Amino acid sequence: MCRARVRSNQWRTAEVYEDARAAMRQFEKAGEGALVVDAASWAAAHASRMGELSVASDLATRSLLALESVEDDALRIEIFNRLGIFCVSFLDYDRALEQLDASLAAAKRLGDVEKISRQLANIADCLLLIHRQRHFADVQGDSTELLRANSAIEELFDRATDDFIRRTGTYRLRAEVLCELGRPQEALAVLDQYRDQSSGLAIAAQRAAIAWVTARCLRLGGQAERALTEAHRAVSLAQDSDDDQAWMEALEELAAAQEAAGDSDGALATAREVNARIWTIHQRETRQLVQEVWERADFIQDQATLQTQAAEAARRAGEDALTGIGNRRILDRFIANEAPGQDHLALIMIDLDHFEDINDTFGHGVGDDVLRRIGRLLRDEVRIRQVAVRYGGDEFVIAVLGMDLDAAAGFAEELRSSIEELDWSVLAPGLRVTASVGVASGPRPHWRRVFSAADEALHAAKRGGRNAIARASGEMAPVAAELAPDAGGPGRRDTDLT
Repeated sequence: MCRARVRSNQWRTAEVYEDARAAMRQFEKAGEGALVVDAASWAAAHASRMGELSVASDLATRSLLALESVEDDALRIEIFNRLGIFCVSFLDYDRALEQLDASLAAAKRLGDVEKISRQLANIADCLLLIHRQRHFADVQGDSTELLRANSAIEELFDRATDDFIRRTGTYRLRAEVLCELGRPQEALAVLDQYRDQSSGLAIAAQRAAIAWVTARCLRLGGQAERALTEAHRAVSLAQDSDDDQAWMEALEELAAAQEAAGDSDGALATAREVNARIWTIHQRETRQLVQEVWERADFIQDQATLQTQAAEAARRAGEDALTGIGNRRILDRFIANEAPGQDHLALIMIDLDHFEDINDTFGHGVGDDVLRRIGRLLRDEVRIRQVAVRYGGDEFVIAVLGMDLDAAAGFAEELRSSIEELDWSVLAPGLRVTASVGVASGPRPHWRRVFSAADEALHAAKRGGRNAIARASGEMAPVAAELAPDAGGPGRRDTDLT
């Protein structure tokens, strides 16, 4: 998460997404639910910036559903803010504003001046986006958004330190509002006041925004040639920013500057580039996608009146989003409820060898592909009265009813061999994947002892050199003094087996 923060400040979107996903996996293993939501919201925001619609929507849904369980206002500030970024990426500015307002309210409860300042800037930016969206769509309306943006900026300048305003380039917002209010000369004066600061901004998208606002002010002030020069500079900066929104804004201003300078052919060519870019980024119905996220959350939460959706939510809750096989909830249900009267249980615990090295060497994207492929393999291998789940991170568990220890060990060896023999080079040249496996068997009412024995066997396989199976010393016999079976299943295990 620390690395994600640093890279976020450098606008390294794809790397921030990978770091946030990696943080999610670690927090899940640690049982830190609130921090899982925090990381998921960050991954959702940056996935949306990259145009990864399906992944972004799944992560945003997860964050939204779990948000009420997060009590820490410091985390709520960030989660609401990132959900706002998610909405902005899909052009749903009105819903983005709702999330940013909620983030600001949490920041004010906390009394954090830096975060209050940041959220005021984000809200003003969003209001300006709403205003421009309506302008481009030729929707006639009042100046409510513009006046509210101006109010937010006034509050920002009252609260924020000079260092914050200079460091974040938020003086650009004051200039933009003044320009939209028909006062371009005053806007240029603001930009001139901070001109020496803009070159020091770390994020190219910020420098691009200042450049295109400057071009707009110059154009509306009658200085068409200077506006054209500044607009070309804005486009050049935006191309280096890896931010589609910054690029679109710069291109739109360039087209307007070219028209003002009498270059109709250039304006037409730029307009065509804008249209092509819009088609590439937003050919899918993005606003409907955001709407679906919120409706899906409402359906799941309103189980009393929407039973069909609640049943679907229950199914999805038992499914691991990455691999498509079951998760711990499915294992819980299987142990507690599957095949009443069948009281013999075998557990096979599989842990991928040196998985962190795979992530470090080949990247988290390849690591995710490995987990998906393992999930498909296990799903294809299980039969009736068997279940395969991703237990956490790179660990998988197969539970089998009615199978003794010898048969379970044979099954486990087949799985280990199948994993080793898969052609992993199709994912990345030089990639090799093996697994260590622990096996135990015993009475289902005493699953805790079976679970612990399989865990100990897994550790033994790792100590023995990995890429091997190890079995418990024998069948777990019933213990009269042991507690009655717990319908909750194995629950969370704190041991890190990596």
